[in-house]
Amino acid sequence: MTDSWQVVKTTFDSHSLGAANSVFTVSNGYTGLKGNVAEDHDGYRPVTLINGVYDELDMFSLIRASNEERRYLDPRYFDTAGRSPAVANLPNPLAIRLFIENREVSLTRGKVSDFRQVLSLRDGVYSYCFVYEDPAGRVIRIEMMRFASLVHAHRVYMRYAVTVLNGDCDLRILSGISGSPCSNTTGERQYRVTLLEAAPQRCCLEAVTPARGINVRMQTADVSSAAPGRPTLGVLVEHDSVWSVLSFRGGPGTHVQIDRHVVLGCSEDARHDAVADLESELHASLDEGFDAAIDTQRTAWRQIWDRCDVEIDGDDEAQRDLRFCLYHVLAAAPRHSSRLSVSVKLLSGEYYQGNTFYDTDVYILPVCTLTQPDMARRCLEWRHVGLEPGRCIARDLGYRGAKFAWQAGPYGEECLGRWWRFTHTNIHVNSDVAYALMQYWRASGDDAFMAGCGVDLLVETARFLASRAVYDPGRDRYDIHDVAGPDEGHCESTNNFYTNYLAIANLRWAGQALAWLREQHSDAYAACVKRLSVTDGEARQWNEVADKLTLLFDPQTRVYEQCEGFYRLQPIPPDLLKDRKVWFVTVAPYQALNQPDVLMAMAMFRDDFPADVRRANWLFYKDKSMDFSSMSFVINSIMAADMGDMTEAYRQFRVGAGVDLDEDLTGRKDTYAGLHGTAAGGAWMAAVFGFGGVRLRDDGLEIRPNLPPQWKGLRFKLTYRGSVLGVAIAGQQVTLRASDDAPTSVCLRVKNRAVTLAPGETWAG
Repeated sequence: MTDSWQVVKTTFDSHSLGAANSVFTVSNGYTGLKGNVAEDHDGYRPVTLINGVYDELDMFSLIRASNEERRYLDPRYFDTAGRSPAVANLPNPLAIRLFIENREVSLTRGKVSDFRQVLSLRDGVYSYCFVYEDPAGRVIRIEMMRFASLVHAHRVYMRYAVTVLNGDCDLRILSGISGSPCSNTTGERQYRVTLLEAAPQRCCLEAVTPARGINVRMQTADVSSAAPGRPTLGVLVEHDSVWSVLSFRGGPGTHVQIDRHVVLGCSEDARHDAVADLESELHASLDEGFDAAIDTQRTAWRQIWDRCDVEIDGDDEAQRDLRFCLYHVLAAAPRHSSRLSVSVKLLSGEYYQGNTFYDTDVYILPVCTLTQPDMARRCLEWRHVGLEPGRCIARDLGYRGAKFAWQAGPYGEECLGRWWRFTHTNIHVNSDVAYALMQYWRASGDDAFMAGCGVDLLVETARFLASRAVYDPGRDRYDIHDVAGPDEGHCESTNNFYTNYLAIANLRWAGQALAWLREQHSDAYAACVKRLSVTDGEARQWNEVADKLTLLFDPQTRVYEQCEGFYRLQPIPPDLLKDRKVWFVTVAPYQALNQPDVLMAMAMFRDDFPADVRRANWLFYKDKSMDFSSMSFVINSIMAADMGDMTEAYRQFRVGAGVDLDEDLTGRKDTYAGLHGTAAGGAWMAAVFGFGGVRLRDDGLEIRPNLPPQWKGLRFKLTYRGSVLGVAIAGQQVTLRASDDAPTSVCLRVKNRAVTLAPGETWAG
């Protein structure tokens, strides 16, 4: 029977350990540490990230011309790729080296048995253990556990224990901070060590990133149990690392344990409103003690799970996979700052340079919006900070307003190097941000945020889209040329459906928000007009563009053409359909997609389309998607559930939720580079939006459940307009309960019935 609160792994090899490093990541929104095994010296470098600490890498020069089509890139791209911002892999503050008779313990240089790695999803504690026999027949057991404090952003904890099972031997444990880790993508070191200090059981390292000049400081304190005999404590300072050394002689039954307290901070903390006195943090951590810190961690996670858990009756594996996804999304979300967001790799890896894409707005923020709205607001505040670099991008491209970075760094800057074409063509990111904002506003009723930041986001994104549209007087319509939709396989297209449909919504939302502000908050409206120089005429132009922006609809087939000329492309060749696990095969010449495009818009705006239109487009596009991206599966699942194909909806959900736990589901084999945060957020969406039937409509919340036959029931909570609403579904029976402290009654629709719940009231039907 599967324990749905634990992820367990009992085998290892070079590739599976790389993937496991990502799976067993611990993070707290401030820092992320991949779950490497300290005794694995031949695998992937340890990864320690601090959210927002970036430097620069020559990342794009690694992409060969043979792997990319030059027409999408700057002609100079392969000659002078240029350096671009990338999250920095920092020194490892949990470094451990264990020696038996001066021979270092290594997974590949001895006999390993009883190997076991565990991630406890209840409290974010990662542990591993194994039995090791050296060539001389001496046997020890090694145990480790660690976690990143959810309560104290700057603190990380590790417990490391060694037990001698057979043989007498001299043992030496080096516990310290290693300055050897480099980028796992380019091999470059992204920092320069500037300070190394050591005292028995104390270590300190400072480093600076060379391009951005960000200072990082790490301090550690070890508390060790009494070793037998006459143990010695010492220090070792190397050119880039610092170690506390514990040496002792042991025999059968000898047990030594080291509790490591880590604090870390950086010069960006002031910008992120996260300044901490590390010396005081370290003393407080020691005063609290390791066991008490675990209790604090468990309490914090218990409170989060009380709001965010999704419970599935009758399907333990799906339950575990969904909780795994939720854990990593919630652990990576910044609780300490409104100037940071959630990377698509969730503080679990360096791939995509640790940057933020529209995935965060469309796939990850819905989880936060309806369970942890404060975190959603922080991420939207980060987008607001990104308006200024967005204005620069728009201006450089020759347009008005702001164009959000396609691959955004911590300041909202574009991180594509010379891959500038994707900045120009992927404009739907603007509307994706607007969509996330409107979802948040509908769910929270946060008028203050909308009046202060939200209107700015809508106005500047609408300005860009309106200036990007080109009027065709002969057909009295607006077109948007040279764009790429979510498919990303048909770049430089005209009138991509997803891009245009969301642009229409964005333009109308901007006008409606200004009208609302003028009517409801006249002072804020006056300030907005002055701040943004917006006029009534400009708002009228947005409505005109929205009314006349081209959507390629065939009233006979009821199908929307993905982009102009899509129907004229070649049919999909059988060899492309045969094995959809062959990644990154070009789909441009064919009526094939990397991932859903038209269907994605319909999943997001379901109620805008009649049922026959949704079905016609589902039947036309569902088999054309190669599903080369982890973004695909949630959309497929939601749409299949809407069509009543619960077998396919369930299958797609399981692939999306399990993409990192079972790499054979997709064949992509890239979890070693970091988790698929989009799929993780999407798993919650598939469960709650697809099977739970939850919709955030303009006129309120709606629930229309449709459970797969494998599930006996589904339970979750939604935070809506300040109230926590408990939802329990069993078959077609829905039971709701409003929290006792709800500020007002909750009004919603359940299976087309209007329901009003007073605080503390329960309803079933």
